[in-house]
Amino acid sequence: MTLQNISVMIEQSIRELRVNPIECRGQKEGQWTLKYKNSNVWIDVFSYPEKPDRYYFQVMSPLCEMVDRRKEEFALNLLEINYNLYGSWICKKDNWLYIMSLREAQGLDQSEIDATLDRVAIYSSDYWSKLSFKYEGCWDKK
Repeated sequence: MTLQNISVMIEQSIRELRVNPIECRGQKEGQWTLKYKNSNVWIDVFSYPEKPDRYYFQVMSPLCEMVDRRKEEFALNLLEINYNLYGSWICKKDNWLYIMSLREAQGLDQSEIDATLDRVAIYSSDYWSKLSFKYEGCWDKK
């Protein structure tokens, strides 16, 4: 599967969300950013230099910053949430948490792209609401 093939399918999925995929394109080929279901969603198709013809499909949405208080309880809660997620997971990079899905692009089809965008956006919005309520006051004002 080529970057071109994958890009066509991704832009079709974005179009079906009633969003203009051209306006969502990033600075690099294979990148898009959009607002969907109250979530910021980043789509990235990439390959590694050592295997330039093997592409990966990644969808991410920022969930929240790591709490400043009740960290252990928060981390355990995230692990429990992870158990309930389908086709995606919560990950941490630096001080931020994200909902993420990553897979090889080989065999990817339109319905899986559609479902992945839905899952990541819905989980991000839904769990942000639940976490921000449950851990209200646990983030220091920056």
